[in-house]
Amino acid sequence: MSSINFLINSCSWFEGVPEEGRHILIKSARLKHYQDKKYLYRLAQQSDFVYAVVSGFVRIKISSIQGQEFSITEFSANEWFGEFSLTNQPTQMFEAQVLENASIIEIPKRVVQEVADKYPVIYKNLFIFQAKRTLKISALLGGMLFYPLAARLAGRILWFAHHYGTETVSGILINKKMSQQELAELTMGSRQRINKTLKEWEREGILAIQGQKYFIKNIPALKTKTQNNSTD
Repeated sequence: MSSINFLINSCSWFEGVPEEGRHILIKSARLKHYQDKKYLYRLAQQSDFVYAVVSGFVRIKISSIQGQEFSITEFSANEWFGEFSLTNQPTQMFEAQVLENASIIEIPKRVVQEVADKYPVIYKNLFIFQAKRTLKISALLGGMLFYPLAARLAGRILWFAHHYGTETVSGILINKKMSQQELAELTMGSRQRINKTLKEWEREGILAIQGQKYFIKNIPALKTKTQNNSTD
């Protein structure tokens, strides 16, 4: 089965849609390849597609017209995004940027809208999906607002470990390059403070940095860093 067939047939958005409807989506889908740092859509643009990641990563960021950025999350293989396009509204604050090159399935929003109008279960599925995503984003924003930098950084690294980590006998290797500047953008901190915190954790034996990859030696110790027990 092709990646397009697999991702559409296994997507929770289209659960309960008859084969006829899924066939329309499959027929209209296209597999595209994007280079690192390419934007799928920018601030205040109206997207014409919904997307599914086949390989690589896509980072979702909040941006301001002044150029300030905050990275919310990343999507990797088998994850869907861009559902907001179905509202026909421009992306007032969100941007989507490809990382490390990526293969992405694109389905025109008009096709998804047509199928959803015929099979309204899609709207129900999207409502449930969006509610769960909103809860996750609320938890993230709560951490950004109320937790010190070290706790925010530890939480982000643990998130990457959960999604991209490979377990070994000595710990977890995060199979994804992350620069300190990227970690600063993900935690609303400065690169200098990120560097200082990571060096402290290296001295404590919590993690090791190998180029731009991270090896977590002591997961329980890193989890304690997520606790709000200090101030910035």
